[in-house]
Amino acid sequence: SGASIPLALSRMIERGDVPSGAPALLVGFGAGLAYAAQVVRIP
Repeated sequence: SGASIPLALSRMIERGDVPSGAPALLVGFGAGLAYAAQVVRIP
């Protein structure tokens, strides 16, 4: 499940759905109630 975030982000960048330099909030939730979040700037 952790690989879904970079795969989805890569696809969005390729299609032009997000502009370069835009902030993005990435949130992942996994097995065992593990989770993480971070704010990044789109390359």
